[in-house]
Amino acid sequence: MQDEAATTMALTQDGFLGQKLSIRQPAKGFRSGHDAVMLAAAASGHGRVGELGSGAGVASLCVARRCPEAQVTGIEINADLVSLANDNAAQNDLSDRVRFVAGDIGGRFAALELETHQFDEIIANPPYYQAGSVNDLSDAGRQQAHIAETHTLDKWVSCACALVVARGHVSFIHRADALADLLAAMQPRLGALSILPIAPRQNAPANRVIVRGRRDSRAPLKILPAVYLQNPDGQASDLAEAILRDGCALAFDTADG
Repeated sequence: MQDEAATTMALTQDGFLGQKLSIRQPAKGFRSGHDAVMLAAAASGHGRVGELGSGAGVASLCVARRCPEAQVTGIEINADLVSLANDNAAQNDLSDRVRFVAGDIGGRFAALELETHQFDEIIANPPYYQAGSVNDLSDAGRQQAHIAETHTLDKWVSCACALVVARGHVSFIHRADALADLLAAMQPRLGALSILPIAPRQNAPANRVIVRGRRDSRAPLKILPAVYLQNPDGQASDLAEAILRDGCALAFDTADG
């Protein structure tokens, strides 16, 4: 049954992973696209996976569709999006392995029915814009999702590290120009950091990065070869097709200390 909360907002029905998932999300405001699918591809999908900032559920559901053994929990501050995401899980026959809970990552885990060190890995899509840097974001939901206040990244990384088990992995996707801030938040808490640049096309500068780290590791940082979404002729690259349409995983080194 369609959730009543989801009927209060204008929605679109969008296909992901080559139409393997059909997901409703807000027509305006915070909408998931390539970033969510790329983030999902960073997850190994073994065991219990947590997502911070799960929105309408795209990344969590992509992980569950690719990894049949994964048990996924998404945490989202917007209660209407939580209702919509749970409805999306049911509509895609994944509600037995995917659930979404409403709550602030800065709040008490007990209020979310979560425990510290509960997840084998965490993925996160934190706010992307600093306050004052975007002039045309009038939609309140998008502002809530994307306008970051001071120390927001530190709070997100702190929460991720508290929720993940010892030796567990934490993966964040962010703007490439925010890499220094992301590393400043992650390096004191995580080792074996791997930086994966994502470029819109071959030979173009990266505009996104995925940074993956491991709790209780002292392995050194490394920069991986860039993933580019389009070839010079404008056609999707083979790797982008494999990830975005076929649901393949990103090839992070599993022997990362």
